[in-house]
Amino acid sequence: MDASAETVGQPLTWRGSLLARLPGGRRSYWLVVAAAAGITGLAVAAVAGMAGGGPSLGELTPVVVATQTIEAGQALDEGNTETRRYPALVLPPDAISALTGSEAASTALHVGDVVTAARLGGIPIGGRIEVAVPAHTAMPPLAPGDRVDVLVTLPISDESGAQTQATLTVANAAVVTARAEHAVTIAVTDQELLPVASAVVQGSITLALVQQG
Repeated sequence: MDASAETVGQPLTWRGSLLARLPGGRRSYWLVVAAAAGITGLAVAAVAGMAGGGPSLGELTPVVVATQTIEAGQALDEGNTETRRYPALVLPPDAISALTGSEAASTALHVGDVVTAARLGGIPIGGRIEVAVPAHTAMPPLAPGDRVDVLVTLPISDESGAQTQATLTVANAAVVTARAEHAVTIAVTDQELLPVASAVVQGSITLALVQQG
């Protein structure tokens, strides 16, 4: 009896289907299986080499990695980072291997990002917003990290029309993040941003040092 007749009306397994399609039948089937096993073995070896830091990718190197989103200006610590080990040759050259406790992000970091020197800097400002105010000689010597109260002096008129001045505090304990020749950059809260911006336009700004960084 023809062997093909025995399979009529019987569903083929994947193996049987492959045998029916391959020229050479069973011998070709085992050649395909052997080739597939070889390819799979190479793939597994490559992945294992990457995970284990094989010779082609360098030794495993400890680096600091973000474990949650870190906003620009936010401090880095054990709560939002952890140390992981990756092959040296796949890492950026300025990857950070450990934190000293004073680092802050200069740009946003996302989960899984390797922390690099280029992505650090600035002063921890939390959820505050940076704004620049004009610098003048009446300001005290300031450095990044100092905290200042922001005062504005505005001209006002009394009921008789006489001109006088009033000084108001528009921000408390703002964080100095940068100092330039003609401006000081400070970080203020969301609620303080509009009053500070309005004060820059309408009046004379004074920064009063309340805490050195």
